[in-house]
Amino acid sequence: MERSRGPSRRAWLSLGIGAVAAAAVGGTVYASTDDGPVPDRERVRTDVAPLRRRFGEAGRLSGAHWLAYDRDAKGRTYLPSPDPRYRVVGVARLPAGTAARTVADPAHAFGPAAPHGVPDVLASFLPAHARWMTSASYDALLLGPGPLDGLTEGRFFLDAATDNLYFDTVNPG
Repeated sequence: MERSRGPSRRAWLSLGIGAVAAAAVGGTVYASTDDGPVPDRERVRTDVAPLRRRFGEAGRLSGAHWLAYDRDAKGRTYLPSPDPRYRVVGVARLPAGTAARTVADPAHAFGPAAPHGVPDVLASFLPAHARWMTSASYDALLLGPGPLDGLTEGRFFLDAATDNLYFDTVNPG
C-alpha cells in the first residue's frame, strides 16, 4: 500500500499554530483599543480609566472628552478593518500646575504648535485661547515603546494656563 504524499501532520500543526498566532496578534490591536466594541466617530466619551492606562506618564487625567474609532472603517461596524488603525483623540485636564512644570522641563524642548484636524464633535471642549505647546520627546514618552510594526504614532499638546492635554494618536499602547 502506497502512502499519500500530502502535507505531514507536523506541517498541518505548524499551519494551525501560525493561524492562531496571526488571529491573536490581529485581535490584540482590536481588543486593546477599548473595553468593548469600537465606538463610532461621533460618540464623545468621558471615561478616564482607558486614558490613564494609555497615557499614565502625563499625570492623573480628569475631565476627559475623547473619541476612539477605526479611522479606516467606512461605516462598517460588524467587522474590524484587515489592518486597523485606531484613532484615539481628545482632551483631558491635568492636576493644577502639571502642564506648566512639564513645558518648563528642558529635557523635552517644547515649542509652540496648534493641533490640526480636531474632530468637530471635540472642538467645543478645547479651551478657546489655548497656547498649545508640543515636544517630540514628550510624545515619545507618552506613547511608550510601540509595537514592532510601526503602527503607533501620535502628538500631544499641553496648555500651561488651563492644564489641558490634547492628544491625537493612532494605536496607542
